[in-house]
Amino acid sequence: MTCKRTLLSLLLLTSGPLLAQSERPYDASISLGYVGTTGNTDTTAFNAEALLTLRSAPWTHNFKFQGLGAQKDSQTTAERYYLDGKSDYAFDDRQYLFGRGSYTDDRFSGFDYQAAVAAGYGLFLLRDEVFTLEAFGGPGYRQSVLRVDGTKESEGILSLGENFAWKLGASSELTQSFNTDIGNTLTVSRFEVGLVSTIIDRIATKIAFQARNISDVPVGNKKTDTQTSVSLVYTF
Repeated sequence: MTCKRTLLSLLLLTSGPLLAQSERPYDASISLGYVGTTGNTDTTAFNAEALLTLRSAPWTHNFKFQGLGAQKDSQTTAERYYLDGKSDYAFDDRQYLFGRGSYTDDRFSGFDYQAAVAAGYGLFLLRDEVFTLEAFGGPGYRQSVLRVDGTKESEGILSLGENFAWKLGASSELTQSFNTDIGNTLTVSRFEVGLVSTIIDRIATKIAFQARNISDVPVGNKKTDTQTSVSLVYTF
């Protein structure tokens, strides 16, 4: 509970006052994907993602929610929720300080939840109309709770990450991100890559691949989960 309260406080306190700007002060989108089969095997699967970016110089706030669910013959085979928030305070066009928090609830990972907070320094290595590449890192804290008996494992971490974006044209963009939280007991890493292509106006398709690795998991669980999805995206 301590880490949950710390995470919530970080996400709220770093949001800061949002002042009006002449440029668009936010970007927001929601995407949904669904697969269903009937016949010899009845399966349903869905994935959802919500992204929100708020800008009020010198602050930039990025929030992400992802959800995944799947059933086979009325039995749940996957259920995962992920929340990530990162707030940046810019010194100039390239350098910034950040605070970040993440929360993962994966019912089939062997953990009840994993929550982490971190703060540190970030740098844009590329930043123009076509390419954006940033890297960031700093110390943090993580709490993991085992599902089988509720045992809590807490430790200090080194959090490292990068984000890359490539505008392929007026209607397509490739995005990629990687972050890893390194501790003495566990190292948790996430990799994501996606291609968004506009269909018409505010509607687009997104082809995405995600991978998540936990260096040490409870017996009977796999260290790496992957997800490949095709979704419809609506941009606000």
